[in-house]
Amino acid sequence: MFYSSKFIPSVVMLALCASVESIAQNSEKTQVLDEVVVSTNKYPQKQSQSGKVVTVIDAATIQRSKGKTIGELLNQQVGLTVIGSQNTLGTNQDLYLRGAGAGYTLILVDGLPVYDPSGASTSFDINLIAIDQIERIEILKGGQSSLYGSDAVAGVINIITTKNSGKKLGLGGSLAGGSYDTYRASVNAGGQYKKTTYGLSWNGTKSNGISAAKQPETAKTPYDNDGFKQNNFQVKLGQQVGENLTLKADLMSNYYKTDLDAGAFKDEKDYTFENKNLLWSVGGAYQLKNGKLTVNFQQTNGQRVYVDDSAHVEAGAFANYSYGYYRGVARFAEAYYAHTFSDKIKWVLGVENRWQNTDQTYVSISSYGPYESPAIKASTANTSLFSGYTSLNLQDFNGFGLELGGRYNNHSIYGNNFTYNVNPFYWVGSRLKVLATYSSSYKAPSLYQLFSPYGNEALKPEVGKTGEIGAQFFSKNHQSYIRGVYFNRNIKDVIAYISINQDPWGRYVNLSQQKDHGFEVDAQWGIGKAQVKANYTFVDGEVTTQVAGKDTTYANLFRRPKHTVNVNVAYQILKNWSAQLALRSVSKASSGPYDDAKVVLGNYTTLDFYTEYQINSTIKLFFDLKNLTDKEFSDAPGYNSRRRNFMAGAVFSIH
Repeated sequence: MFYSSKFIPSVVMLALCASVESIAQNSEKTQVLDEVVVSTNKYPQKQSQSGKVVTVIDAATIQRSKGKTIGELLNQQVGLTVIGSQNTLGTNQDLYLRGAGAGYTLILVDGLPVYDPSGASTSFDINLIAIDQIERIEILKGGQSSLYGSDAVAGVINIITTKNSGKKLGLGGSLAGGSYDTYRASVNAGGQYKKTTYGLSWNGTKSNGISAAKQPETAKTPYDNDGFKQNNFQVKLGQQVGENLTLKADLMSNYYKTDLDAGAFKDEKDYTFENKNLLWSVGGAYQLKNGKLTVNFQQTNGQRVYVDDSAHVEAGAFANYSYGYYRGVARFAEAYYAHTFSDKIKWVLGVENRWQNTDQTYVSISSYGPYESPAIKASTANTSLFSGYTSLNLQDFNGFGLELGGRYNNHSIYGNNFTYNVNPFYWVGSRLKVLATYSSSYKAPSLYQLFSPYGNEALKPEVGKTGEIGAQFFSKNHQSYIRGVYFNRNIKDVIAYISINQDPWGRYVNLSQQKDHGFEVDAQWGIGKAQVKANYTFVDGEVTTQVAGKDTTYANLFRRPKHTVNVNVAYQILKNWSAQLALRSVSKASSGPYDDAKVVLGNYTTLDFYTEYQINSTIKLFFDLKNLTDKEFSDAPGYNSRRRNFMAGAVFSIH
């Protein structure tokens, strides 16, 4: 299916342009041009007033995704690959935005950053969040550190959780079951009493799963299934004080436990992983005559525990016993003011501070004897990062718009750095928007890279520079569109692990330079009762690093396909009955240097089917059939993906 990287984007763009133009008068009801987003500049803004590249997963799409995980949903979006999303539940989700490695995409929950201070990459585990907790997702592409700080090198994903209904009392929930003895349930209640809003929700998932590791033909006994259990609890409160002041308090408790295997092609009977995350925040917003002042504080407590107490060594387990404990605490405080000078000029000025610390312990017993890694203590493994930032948005000056941003950062270890963003855009008539961006971004060294036995407190931040150029063409009624964007990203001072000839035999250093580029096209339109969404992504990259004292350059986007196509066709069969087909096709990808099997991951195409029926205003039934052709494939060598599988259930809502 995949041929020249230059040929495919041209064909896709021309075909979709013709489709959008020819069916402009039959498109969907929502005017995508005027869709309001909050992630582009930290205040509600129509997409027509911004030159940034944004993908929105709206509430309607999420309501049709009750049988999926957040990883599966993100995996269908333009520019995104989520390795592990199609494996057994609980598999580590490696999120690659435009090919960038794990940890280079900042995850937000309701606009506030979340990450794991105890991890080497600090990336947030999206397994923690259930699809029923989510109302909407905004994906902001390109270097966004000027507005959002560290880790926003490839972009930002803002997960917006479900809001209160605005009614006196609203009740809802869902119940579903499916393949691999998988069961899900959710209950939520919320509403408004006078000037107080409230919401309460619970989500639970249990699955027997499949074996995470692929069983080789030489295995003597069948591999066991790796199960998964999850519980999510959320409380949201809001209070209107007078006419201008709004206060809020949110609490999210997310937990899951999953069985693990010993590695690629290696079974393990008694290896488990628990991940707990408690997130709470308080904040307020004060409305002034020409602006709004917003203040937020958030704390995240995370705890990961790995336990392997099995003597089942013959399948490949390294240790007879191992225990790993990783705790991280992250605190975030911000205050920013958004001022409106006029309909054409808006300005944001803000300050923020991040604090983080970690405690880590690892012990094991193997054929080599007992081993205990030097402990990492929060008393020494901690950092703070203070930032001040500003953004100016100029709109509709004879079709011309411009966003300018800058951020000053002061880190308690490495010192100071500065990032910036320049984003001009221009409307050619009322249907074509041309955009360009040049931005710098950064990723601060993680606590593990600084304070572990292999740590190096002389590390500098990784610094990225990203250029984008693109265009978005709308139908006459602005209800359908096609968008094409080319990007080029260069990251310097990439932190790498190298071997050394003395204890502890390894160290983190600023060594490499990463260069990535690519092209993405996405479109949506309507044909009568049918709604079509399609996207294509091409990405390629290489790293330059020192080997034996000499610079060596090689392709390194391991496990990431160069070409990806997603097509989703939804059809309204009857007033209360709809169905959709989703196709995903990816090209070949190479395995990584640390994969147990050095293979080329084959190209594959999968097809999913979904249908729902609204019985009445209260109850909806759904059926979600994934990989309906029963395709066998792998995104990671030595690990299983799910074959044909389904989820079916009911969703209810009472207002």
